[in-house]
Amino acid sequence: MKKRLILLALIAILILSTMGCGSSADYDSSGSNAFYTKDVAEEGWADTATADTGIAEEKSVEAPAESGQEDLEGYDLSRKIVYTSNIGIESKKFDEDVATVKGLISSNGGYIQSSSQYGSAEYGNRDCHFTARIPAKSYDAFMTAVGSVGSMTSKYEDVQDITSEYVDVQARLKSLDTKMERLRELEAKAETVEELLQIEDRINDVQYQIESYTAQKRVYDDQVDYSTVDITIEEVATFTEVKADTAWNRFVDAAKDSCSGFITFLQDFVIALIYIFPYALIIVVIIFIIAFIRRKKGKGPLFKYKKKKKEQEVTNTEK
Repeated sequence: MKKRLILLALIAILILSTMGCGSSADYDSSGSNAFYTKDVAEEGWADTATADTGIAEEKSVEAPAESGQEDLEGYDLSRKIVYTSNIGIESKKFDEDVATVKGLISSNGGYIQSSSQYGSAEYGNRDCHFTARIPAKSYDAFMTAVGSVGSMTSKYEDVQDITSEYVDVQARLKSLDTKMERLRELEAKAETVEELLQIEDRINDVQYQIESYTAQKRVYDDQVDYSTVDITIEEVATFTEVKADTAWNRFVDAAKDSCSGFITFLQDFVIALIYIFPYALIIVVIIFIIAFIRRKKGKGPLFKYKKKKKEQEVTNTEK
């Protein structure tokens, strides 16, 4: 009996000792994060667990735009307008008009972002396309000047106000810069490797967001500072006449197109015959030479078999 009591007492002592060690370990583990959690909480944007840092940071960045109480001092609040245009031009003097448009782009402080040209001067069917970037301050003057080149057949303009988007990007960048400063302060106070790694993860995430919004801001600045104008110049023999869209005009246009198509077909057919003629002549000469050689050798005409077959058919018919 006494042995059993002693054994139970020893087991109880071992259990209590194990529980005491576990509590001490938990205390040490929680203590290692105490510095980081306490300092982050003092900065006003702590979260309950390090795994939630991405969510906490995202909410912190979006707060200025949602609350509407962010201090706008130092922000660029001027109107941010983006102009985009598309112009179609017919030209009887293609080379001259293309040079004129290039000169207008240059004289207004712009540049050609891309260009392409198709067709042939021989057939008078060339067309040229420009994508030009024109400074916003010279946009109206350029559009007026280019309208006098050739005959304008189409014109499309789009005006987009991106002021709110621009201010929002500025607010997000300011919030992220403030957050980066706080993280740098915490990094300087870090006492353990674990704390330092946690803070560096947050710094990398914030830095990525700063770079992303900075790139977006540059895109906005470029769109606002330089308007985009697409210009297409088409070479024509006569300018397209602008007429009222009536049934009679459509009938006349259809008749003209039909006649024009038929004439074009005849022209192409004659041209094709001219191309084929030398080859056809060579084939005829070859056939004549072969037939002449066969007759000289006494083999009869080149197409003797077909002729005999035809005679047999006639004989069978008479019978």
